[in-house]
Amino acid sequence: MTVEEFPQVFGRTVRAARENRMWTQTDLAARFGQALGKDVSALAVSRIEAAQRPVPLAEVAALAQVLNLEIDPLLNPAPADVPPAELEQRAGRVREEIDQLHVQEVQLMASFASVKQQLPRVRDRKDALSRELQALERVSRKDDSGEQEHRETPER
Repeated sequence: MTVEEFPQVFGRTVRAARENRMWTQTDLAARFGQALGKDVSALAVSRIEAAQRPVPLAEVAALAQVLNLEIDPLLNPAPADVPPAELEQRAGRVREEIDQLHVQEVQLMASFASVKQQLPRVRDRKDALSRELQALERVSRKDDSGEQEHRETPER
C-alpha cells in the first residue's frame, strides 16, 4: 500500500469493521463521538469511510477502541483479495528479512560498541600528536630564522 492509497484503505477497513458489527454510520458516529467526548455526525463517518476527511491519530485510536480493533490493522491493513498461500509465502519472506535485519542489527551494535571504545583513544592520540606537531613547528620556525631562544637571567 502506498501513502496515497492509505486514506482509501483506512476508510474501507473502518467500513468493513462497522458492517461486521451490523452498525449504521449513525451507530458508529454515536459511539465514536462518545469516545472522543464530542458530537460526531454520520456524515463525518461517511467522509472517513470515503477517504474524504483526514483522520488525526487521536481519532484513529478512538475508532480502534470503538470498533474493538488493534490500531495496527487500521494503520497497516492486510492486503485485500490475496490467496492464503500467497499471504503465507509473504509472511515467510518477511520473517526471513526480519531475521536478517536482526543479525545485521547485532553486528552493527557490536561494531558500534567497539568504535565507542576506540574513539576516545584515537581522539586522545590525535590531540597529543597535534600538540607535538605544534611544538615541532615552533622549534622549526625558530631554527629557520636563525634565532635561538635564550633567556637572560635577571640582574640583581
